[in-house]
Amino acid sequence: MKLFLNLLFLFVVVSANGQSIEISKILEEIDAQENLSGVVLVAQEGQIIYENTYGFANQTTNTPNNIDTKFFIGSLTKQFTALLVMQQLEAGKLALDAPIINYLPNYREDTGEKITIRHLLTHTHGIPNASDSANFSALTKEEFEKRYCQANLEFAPGTQFKYSNIIGYYLLGEIIEKVSSKEFSQLLEEKILKPLNLTNTGTYNPASSPKNLATGSLQNEGNFSNAPPVDMSFSLSAAGIFSTVEDLHKWDQAIRNEKLLSEDDFKQVFTPFSDSVRYGLGWYLNDPEINGVKHLLASHTGGAGGFKSQIMRGVEDDVLVVFLSNSDKYIELRYPLMNALLIKN
Repeated sequence: MKLFLNLLFLFVVVSANGQSIEISKILEEIDAQENLSGVVLVAQEGQIIYENTYGFANQTTNTPNNIDTKFFIGSLTKQFTALLVMQQLEAGKLALDAPIINYLPNYREDTGEKITIRHLLTHTHGIPNASDSANFSALTKEEFEKRYCQANLEFAPGTQFKYSNIIGYYLLGEIIEKVSSKEFSQLLEEKILKPLNLTNTGTYNPASSPKNLATGSLQNEGNFSNAPPVDMSFSLSAAGIFSTVEDLHKWDQAIRNEKLLSEDDFKQVFTPFSDSVRYGLGWYLNDPEINGVKHLLASHTGGAGGFKSQIMRGVEDDVLVVFLSNSDKYIELRYPLMNALLIKN
């Protein structure tokens, strides 16, 4: 038995080393073409098999990115907000299919009675997308709510999918603050960050900047310049979290080990809204066929103020790809790296 376990361990190590070499080759080719800036992490069976850094955390000081560099993760924030919503569900403080008017009494009544929390989570609510307006980030919270929370719906809730960068998850943040009597940042810290020891993760704060935070940058024909800062004060629950690749690996493992939520509620998170709407609760879901086998994959991308982020994880396969970048140029890494992982299995 001991010999069998030793041989199994050796096989896993050799396999992981081979995949690490393949991943390194893929990234070398992409970096040569695209000039990457950020940090990449790839994990399998709970173990990090590849990490690498690219470019500078600040284009003015030429401070290099390192493994512990923090990046704003944009819409990857939504998966954290969705989990906080599900925790409030388990605490009996809200219901996914209840109308949002139950929790937001100042919302426009005729539309608030039609939209449910589930619609907000799955981008099937029909509220106009705030980021379609070029100057939405310059609005005050009061102006933002007046413009978008009182707007006519673009379609009947539940009948279509239209991705919403800000408004849906902004409202979810308002709801969980209301039912918990705590601010979003406090709830995130108490319910997720502290229990999982995510010490390099937090929320945007205009009054202070965390140590080792990258500066967002603009990329033009391979040249970089620092991006102007973006105020995310009232979009914390939609796009306001910063993190590191290793904290997101811990996050992935907590989901995989069903910490923080029951098994049944995690299943809801990774169940698409419908056959035609392949979005769960804070995650895109697809099931590509690789080597004749379908693999259920959960993924998301994000962008904010000169940052881009990507995460992809196997729901049934213990594999993970994370790329956090401080460049505004989107460079797809999830699929080539995930394919390299799964094609070997």
